[in-house]
Amino acid sequence: MEWIKIDKKNLPEGKILAANFAIYTYGYKEKLLGYLHIEDDKIICESEHEQLESCTHYIPINTFDKLIHK
Repeated sequence: MEWIKIDKKNLPEGKILAANFAIYTYGYKEKLLGYLHIEDDKIICESEHEQLESCTHYIPINTFDKLIHK
């Protein structure tokens, strides 16, 4: 499974695993399970209790369900 670069014009729907791979930004190399949205021109991943700013890539976690139940 590979990371998918986030396209601001086409955000994925549903719960995803997001990561910030933008060097010199707060949260660099951090990951979070949650939902993506745009706020102040930044891509944010938000869960119930946390948020990760400057997200650059994601993995659709529902893909794992398909791999397990083959």
